[in-house]
Amino acid sequence: MRKIENLDNILRQKGLRATAQRLMICDEINKAGHIEIDNLYENLKKQIPSLSLATIYKNMHSLVKKEIISEVNIKGRKTIYEMTTESHIHYICTECGVIEDIAFDTMALVDKISELSEKNITDCKLTTFGLCTNCAN
Repeated sequence: MRKIENLDNILRQKGLRATAQRLMICDEINKAGHIEIDNLYENLKKQIPSLSLATIYKNMHSLVKKEIISEVNIKGRKTIYEMTTESHIHYICTECGVIEDIAFDTMALVDKISELSEKNITDCKLTTFGLCTNCAN
């Protein structure tokens, strides 16, 4: 997936102040691609020793609520966070656990499922599993 630029503009467009802490959180998630909150906190604590975990959670809540970042829920794992980007599928390696994004228009799938089921479906989060290139070799 592509990296997000102009994070300060994105925050303001979504109605949030572009504080140094929010920018650092978003930048770290942006760099990582996918990250657990514990790892995010450890990485940011190196840059801001006075940073509290409560501050991270408070900001994460606001960023998720404003759809700037998204939660990725995978059975048996802690919640993982990523920047909210265009529609895509998550591919998770069953051997090493790495998460990769596959560009895919999930809304086309939603439209087809809605048509077949006669249900009003508004979103689709699709996770696939297999061996990544490194583990397959």
